[in-house]
Amino acid sequence: MTLRHPTMRELLGPPLPGWRGEKLERPAHRPVITISRLPGAGGGRLAKELARRLDLEVHDRDIIHRIAVQAGLADRAVSGLEEEQEHSLLTEWLASFANEAHLAPYGYLQHLRRVVEGIARLGGAVIVGRGAHLILPPGRALRVFVVAPLQARVTAVMERYGVDAREAERRIRAKEVERRAFLQRYFHADLGDPATYDIVVNTSRLGLRGAGNAIEACLPAARLAAHA
Repeated sequence: MTLRHPTMRELLGPPLPGWRGEKLERPAHRPVITISRLPGAGGGRLAKELARRLDLEVHDRDIIHRIAVQAGLADRAVSGLEEEQEHSLLTEWLASFANEAHLAPYGYLQHLRRVVEGIARLGGAVIVGRGAHLILPPGRALRVFVVAPLQARVTAVMERYGVDAREAERRIRAKEVERRAFLQRYFHADLGDPATYDIVVNTSRLGLRGAGNAIEACLPAARLAAHA
């Protein structure tokens, strides 16, 4: 009986992908969506709905904590900012560590840019607020503005917080002033400028599900690109 010795090809096995220089397929870049919103329009809930549908991660208040870590600040500098009693995120945050550390507005903006751009590089994210739509240019994210008529927003706040119409409208107007002031101070931009968004959705007319459908349908046309 003659023994057969394996050939060198058999010993080495099949060639590894790319060994001849052919281009390897890179994993598909998971999308990044930014959500800007009028107070009471349901932008936060829409962000969670999109994250659930598309298997993305929501980044909202955790951005403040990431900035605190980058700036070398104590955790307690941001721990007092509770979601249910959100007043002025930036003002309270800066005031909370005024006697411990100093972070000038320009420094805050630089940290904010680094955090948002870092999230975008990883992909698979829904970034809520904080001027992310102005930090990430077209092609880096699908930039969404969530709106609804004032009366619809008043009703939504009344139902969520159990307050009367007058108090609901007061909260909405105060929060809108803060958001507009934040964008004007740090980006010299207007919250309601449609040219800074890729799509505007009206949750009063479409509902959260319809708004989510519209945003999802826009993702292929947005030609989002991964950036190393």
